[in-house]
Amino acid sequence: MKTSVSRAPLIVLCLTWLLWLIAQWLATPALALATAAFPAIASLWAVFVAQRRPRVTAPLRQRQADPDLLARDVEEALACQGHILYRLDLQRRAYDYISPNIEHLIGAPESALLRDGGWAHVKSRIPPSDAEQIRQRIRAALAESPDGPCDVELEYRLRDIHGQTRWLRDSVRLVRDANGRVCHTTGAAIEITETKTAEQRAQVTLRAIDDAVMATDDAGRITLFNPGAVALTGWQEDEALGKPVDALIRFAPTLDQRPAALPVDTVLKTGVAVRCAEAMTLINRAGQRIPVLDSTAPIQMSGDPAPVGAVIVLRDERASSESLRRLNESEARYRTLVESSPVGIFHFDREHRITFVNSRFSDILERRADQLVGLDLRSLADAAVLPAVRSALEGHQGRYEGPYHDARSNRDIRFSIRTAPVFDAQARIVGGVGIVEDYTAKYDAERKLRESETRYALAMRGTNEGLWDWNPLTMELFLSSRLMALLGEAAESLRTTSDAWLARMHPDDRDVYYLRMVAHLKGETQHFELEFRMATHDGSYRWFRSRGIAQRDETGNAYRMVGSMGDITARKRAEMQLTNELAFSRTLVDSLPVGLCVARRDGALTLLNPYFGRLTGYTIDDLGALTVSDLIVAEDRPLIEQRLERAYDEGTAWAETQIASRDGRRLPVSFLARRVTLHDIDQLLCIATDISERKNAEQQMRNLNRELESRVADRTAQLAAAVKELETFSYSVSHDLRSPLRAIDGYARIIRDDYREAFTQEAHVLFERMLAAVSRMSDLIDDLLELSRVSRRPLNRKRINLSDMAETILGALAQSQPYRQITTRIDPDMRVFADAKLLQIAIENLLGNAWKFTAKHADARIHLYSTRAGDETVFCVEDNGAGFDMRYADKLFGPFQRLHTDRDFEGTGIGLATVSRIIQRHGGRVWAEGEVDKGARFYFTLGDIDN
Repeated sequence: MKTSVSRAPLIVLCLTWLLWLIAQWLATPALALATAAFPAIASLWAVFVAQRRPRVTAPLRQRQADPDLLARDVEEALACQGHILYRLDLQRRAYDYISPNIEHLIGAPESALLRDGGWAHVKSRIPPSDAEQIRQRIRAALAESPDGPCDVELEYRLRDIHGQTRWLRDSVRLVRDANGRVCHTTGAAIEITETKTAEQRAQVTLRAIDDAVMATDDAGRITLFNPGAVALTGWQEDEALGKPVDALIRFAPTLDQRPAALPVDTVLKTGVAVRCAEAMTLINRAGQRIPVLDSTAPIQMSGDPAPVGAVIVLRDERASSESLRRLNESEARYRTLVESSPVGIFHFDREHRITFVNSRFSDILERRADQLVGLDLRSLADAAVLPAVRSALEGHQGRYEGPYHDARSNRDIRFSIRTAPVFDAQARIVGGVGIVEDYTAKYDAERKLRESETRYALAMRGTNEGLWDWNPLTMELFLSSRLMALLGEAAESLRTTSDAWLARMHPDDRDVYYLRMVAHLKGETQHFELEFRMATHDGSYRWFRSRGIAQRDETGNAYRMVGSMGDITARKRAEMQLTNELAFSRTLVDSLPVGLCVARRDGALTLLNPYFGRLTGYTIDDLGALTVSDLIVAEDRPLIEQRLERAYDEGTAWAETQIASRDGRRLPVSFLARRVTLHDIDQLLCIATDISERKNAEQQMRNLNRELESRVADRTAQLAAAVKELETFSYSVSHDLRSPLRAIDGYARIIRDDYREAFTQEAHVLFERMLAAVSRMSDLIDDLLELSRVSRRPLNRKRINLSDMAETILGALAQSQPYRQITTRIDPDMRVFADAKLLQIAIENLLGNAWKFTAKHADARIHLYSTRAGDETVFCVEDNGAGFDMRYADKLFGPFQRLHTDRDFEGTGIGLATVSRIIQRHGGRVWAEGEVDKGARFYFTLGDIDN
């Protein structure tokens, strides 16, 4: 597994050397401040290294001999250090294993997270940005390692049960299956919130230092370049990182013309810090010459004297007058670092008085800082910590780990204290510094675990199982009272022999029992376990489950065997019932008249019922080499694969497709896929229903529809031709009749005018009737021509204001008969989408009829309005004129159909036929309602697009 080395030790070590170098440069009293600060950081560093120093103990050989014991020790050690171990099954999207200590972060116990939804619960606590970064890191790692397992180191945030953000470092191994797909991951996560916080604060501290601070690796390449170095040298950080230090930092020759350079190589070779006693002249990137003081120190890890790098500090001597101010700022930064420390820190003088505490120390003791500063440590009610304090004042490192009773709050806590002496410039002990870590919560958790284990042991004593104890040397067998009760015996306990015990066992189970027992006694199995039948007191057999383990001497021979036995008859009956139900279900599935199969996510078939086999021609033996896609025709496979994915995601999917049978036939089916869980694995239940008969019926229906459409088209063409011939005939007849009609009218008028006095009065009347008949015939011809034009004229729909059109028509009628007194009313702003010319002809006919048939009424009224009827607009022309008998309403809109004589009301009988033709061409309908001498109402619509 890959590991990552935190930069916190390097940054802390850099700060340590930096403060030491500052102390060397500054004079008293600033020197005292720097040296007082240095031991505290040195102590922090010592604790940091001590906590990570590997420990090798005597039992290591025992662990090497027993890998399982070593694995458990490693797991427990990692858990004690705060590691959270887990194993995630990516196919189930669920945890196979996770450490119990996950509960203090997530708030859910281990058992809850191991169920479905546990992984989703943990994932929901990771910020989306971090989740996306994790996905990118994993994709990159998989791309770099296309084969075999892949390791990746992740750092991300996690929201804990209190809503606070925690940082985790997760060492993840991605494991592939035989097909090269990632099937599961294993990982070890540890909280690094404090480390992250310390790194960030250390980075802030380092970047806040005015001096130029640089760090190199063991090859002299720059690995750290703070803003002070950028300001002093003129090189940007991204330009400097990775470059040799000599390539960027140049010095002018000394006064005696000797070359000047940084002693990085010397420090890396010797491991000894080098400080220049005199200022050197730095030539920065811009060519400026700046006097600087240089100090170079090695970076050494604990236990290894070989330097792993060097720290270089350059001080601009142009600002030496501000050294004290900078030291004060450094001291303030140090205090910030100490105040932000996750451990409690306190200083004390030689009189055991506390001189400084950080906020964490105050939190541990639940007191304010002003209550602790000045407190004599010897006045504490619990003196357990005093030996560690005295050790520091005597010049040694002190340590105490254990309980502490706080009398002020009357509470017991557990913490560890590490102390170290603090020296002045003359190496005299002036006090000490202490670091306190509170592990009360961890101790309480361990105590609760022990109590839980005790309760579990007590609970086992109260279970419904009996105990047995067998001596394989003497063949004596002891049965507990509970076991005797399970066998229906009244005795409290029984000492018997193994032969008597076997005699009560069902004959069919004795051989298996004997073989299992012998195998365990020989050490071939870890423990003994078997389910068998035993005779009870009434002679009936009941099922029991027995488990036991042998105790062995130094040579490995078993001298005792103990175990438990419980009645599992009810479970066995339930299993038998379940077996019968499964057999019934299998019979039902095999009898279904539809094809049924079960497939994994990759499409591989795991079950195929006989009907599916009959449909496709495949047998059960062909399952291993088939997938669902293999059963589908090639052109439909992408569709079915997409439907299968939808079924996995949404639960169900459906499609119509064709099955490709083994002999090449194509069979149309209705294909239904539904997600089911079998053996704790999500699979797909696929049902294929033969729809050949339905498809044949649909094809026959389509053929009939095509034949019907062809017949309709032929009949429509015939009707169109007939209508065309009829219109042509009507138009020709109308034109051919005009010439003789005009001749009759002309000659009749000449005779009437020239021979007026030769005719009798009766002859004059006959001539007038003849001329009136000619005029009526002319009107009929005009109306027929108009009706013919209405039928042939193309529609040109547009938006029309029907109200304005009606107002114009009624105005023209009023001018033609100014003597008429008629009340007209038209609803305003009635708009339609129609042919303007055709609609005007229709409205002229309707309003003209209303005007004509109200002529004999003194109080004549005409009203044009509209209403909504369902999803269409209905228009109406209403009058209070002569009206009509509703028995003849169906004749109103036929050509030459009149319900009144010419003596009553003149007309040709073509007007309403023209109206009907115009309305029908607009896709509308027209109808009328009336009553004799009480008026009439003519309704019409203009189709679906009239409004």
